Amino acid sequence: MGRIRVLDDSLINRIAAGEVVERPASVVKEMVENAIDAGASTVAVILEDGGKRSIRVTDDGCGMDRDDALLALERHATSKLARAEDLDAITTLGFRGEALPSIAAVSRLLMRTAARDGEGTEVEVRGGRILSVREAALSRGTSIEVGSLFFNVPARRKFLRSEATELSHVARVLTRHALARPALRFSLEHGGRRLLELPPAPGLEERTIRLLGKDAADRFVPFRLERGGTTARGLAARPADAGPRKDAQYLFVNGRAVQDRTLSHALAAAYGNTVPRDRHPAVILFVDIDPAGVDVNVHPQKLEVRFTRAGEVHDLVRDAVASALGRGQAVPRLAELRPSYPTADRSAVAEAVGRYLERHEGEAAAGGSPAGLAPSLPAAEAEPAFGALAGSRLVEPEGIVPLAQFRDSYVIAEDAEGLVIVDQHAAHERVLFERYLGEAEANRVETQPLLFPVAVELPPHERWLLEEEIEEFRRLGFLVEPFGGNTVRIDGVPAVVAGLEAAAILRELIGEAARARSATAAAEPLRHRLVTTAACRAAIKAHDPLSHAKMQELLHALMRCSSPTTCPHGRPVLFRLPLADVERAFRRR
Repeated sequence: MGRIRVLDDSLINRIAAGEVVERPASVVKEMVENAIDAGASTVAVILEDGGKRSIRVTDDGCGMDRDDALLALERHATSKLARAEDLDAITTLGFRGEALPSIAAVSRLLMRTAARDGEGTEVEVRGGRILSVREAALSRGTSIEVGSLFFNVPARRKFLRSEATELSHVARVLTRHALARPALRFSLEHGGRRLLELPPAPGLEERTIRLLGKDAADRFVPFRLERGGTTARGLAARPADAGPRKDAQYLFVNGRAVQDRTLSHALAAAYGNTVPRDRHPAVILFVDIDPAGVDVNVHPQKLEVRFTRAGEVHDLVRDAVASALGRGQAVPRLAELRPSYPTADRSAVAEAVGRYLERHEGEAAAGGSPAGLAPSLPAAEAEPAFGALAGSRLVEPEGIVPLAQFRDSYVIAEDAEGLVIVDQHAAHERVLFERYLGEAEANRVETQPLLFPVAVELPPHERWLLEEEIEEFRRLGFLVEPFGGNTVRIDGVPAVVAGLEAAAILRELIGEAARARSATAAAEPLRHRLVTTAACRAAIKAHDPLSHAKMQELLHALMRCSSPTTCPHGRPVLFRLPLADVERAFRRR
């Protein structure tokens, strides 16, 4: 192995660059964060070849004088920390002082900066070595140009992707910053073409409309909940609009974009089983917390955080989002229930990127489409679409009245806003699921004793599995006992499935328990899977005639559910046809 030696500064910087700089988007992220920390009101990004050839980030922030400009190129040189105690209360996006020297170590970098108009400094760096420092007449602010990224690290450069892919990653970085800082102006230019111009917006709602388009933005439900000095706020997609992409969630902690398991798990818990397993809801989440309650110094790229009271933050986020999903705004309209689902990643940034790529041959397919196809709106149309938060209940039970049953499968009803059409099977599934699960969680499931016990012979692997999960089955209301060999005896079943054949439902739930043990299903609690299956089997079926009284009872029970808009499998339960749409169709307006 040889003797231990201290690495020289050049090698140290290149190693640090490997932690901080992954691709052009990494450079854009670090430079934009520096611009925001410098108090910029305008940030402009200009790229060539997806950033592989050159990246320029210009801002109108506070800028630097000559001495600070040179210090900024030294590792661990920062204006954002002075004492060790400052690490416990970080309010800036950057703080380590590693980004600029790390980028400079693997590129040709030109920095132009001025703390006062007309008195600027220009520094040229190649591979971490300063080539020249000279005075320049510049406007207040900073412009950093990064060329030939990884020119001296060919092993890293060969891993860069096509122009389309790298440009799409930059688009996603700008989308995050644009959502987090609505008051700032952002622009993106590529190959001499202006792809994006985002003017300042009054708030998140208006910025979201500008980024996603009004139609997509209208499908979000706003939420806000404060507890113990910590606030969870933002916009959550309705369960019916969950899309196929896993990266349609934007998470921010004190304005910092993060990837955090606690927050992701809280969102999954909030949606629970209101979305199908292969769909993912779009969410824009902001957690505002005392800086002392979160550690942001746990990842080289500052992407991960650690909460002091993770459980409290988790529950706050879960409750904030879950409460919003039960409001009237979460009910889709008929025209919105279509296969193409909006996501929070369908931004104006990516729309502009998509248009650019359509005009230029290349590896657009390889790059994918990180953002969707909803066009950005002109300024005149970008008006708020988010009203005051509605009450905690979707519709008061007494406020919905059944009118008829359509094809013995759908209940037609009316409420104050128009017609409501309900899938009777999906609705009853939701009602039974929440009732049954609540009883199981409280350990008070009503059990129906069987007049004659039923003996069921199981395959050996199912008998072993049942023995391992016997307490869970008993908690769910199944009175099951071993009866010798591979046979078990059923003495009672939960009242919710009392009308079903006992042996059949037990076998089906054991099979569901076996599937729950697979790697792909491990994230969903066993109890939820068993309750979902039982509720589905016991629910009213399509083509079952219902009396007016039964329809009323079903609707009232549904409106008391915590998640009445989707069934436990994630399918829509109901949609609304607003009175305004009906009147417009008949030209009464």
